[in-house]
Amino acid sequence: MPRPTLPLALLLLVLVAACAPLAPPSQEFLAWADMPYCRNVADTATCASREATTARLVRAMNRTGVGTAVFLGDTKASQEACDLFHTVTRPAGYFGAFDGAMVYAPGDNEWTDCARPNVARGGLAPVAALERLREAFFSQPHSLGARPMPLERQASSGVGVENARWQQGQALFATLHIPGVFAGVENFPGDRAVLADLAAANLAWLDAAFATATERRLQVLVLGFQADMWHPCLMEQHRAKGVACTREPYGRNDGVLRPDAAYDYPGFLARLVQRAAGFPGQVLLLHGDSHKWLEDRAPGDGRGGVIPNTTRFMLPGEDDMRAVRVRLTPGVAPYFAFEAVTP
Repeated sequence: MPRPTLPLALLLLVLVAACAPLAPPSQEFLAWADMPYCRNVADTATCASREATTARLVRAMNRTGVGTAVFLGDTKASQEACDLFHTVTRPAGYFGAFDGAMVYAPGDNEWTDCARPNVARGGLAPVAALERLREAFFSQPHSLGARPMPLERQASSGVGVENARWQQGQALFATLHIPGVFAGVENFPGDRAVLADLAAANLAWLDAAFATATERRLQVLVLGFQADMWHPCLMEQHRAKGVACTREPYGRNDGVLRPDAAYDYPGFLARLVQRAAGFPGQVLLLHGDSHKWLEDRAPGDGRGGVIPNTTRFMLPGEDDMRAVRVRLTPGVAPYFAFEAVTP
């Protein structure tokens, strides 16, 4: 009895499917930021509750089985003391309790806000607090967490040591030490040169991330940092439309970007636009600072346009104590998916 044969058209479809390149597998990681926040430092019961919720959230992150997480700044409320417990000991406990690799990028509450008049007494001035952070969290070429992974650091010490990079599948990850929005020179009486040096290091690390991802022919670049550079206080198109700057507690509600701004956010955005336009893959921007769950598939460039090839996601935090499970699927739109992890 003759063996049945496949129709020619069907046979061709089978051969094409067999020869087609396989899509890169999805990659997952976790992201969180801006917690725990004890806004009224005298309310010890609320502080204890938020600390306990943060610990539960870490356990929930462990239950996902995802092995890599990033924390994008503000390990305490700005009003909490800038002492070793709040800036080093407490966050080190949370990071160390994560079963996998935990990567940390500093925010503003940990150091730039330490000179503000409403900060509980703790003794560390801004630059001194930054030095303690660098010693405690960024002195080794690997991540934090129970299972650290190797990291490429921009520097072995000093400026840029906080900036890290690693590759996961077809994605390159880079963290940048961009502190969140804070007031100008009057709230940063220390050596302002440290901010200029930090801004220059961040621009160089941004350039290096795009260059590395392009050289390795990677399809995704993930950039993580603290600052919400899309806040109305900073974006030119918001000011042009008359949207007032209502960010508290700084009290500058006139919507004007002051020339004495302590960090050059517009300069970073301009470089980001330039680099993203020439990148053949997709860029994911992850940040905290304003504490809202926000998915933005067309983030603004600060001048009325959008950043090409880019998705922005703002992490929840403060009162909304959740982490985010991020799935990357290179080459398959919409490329990035976000799922809440609750304590």
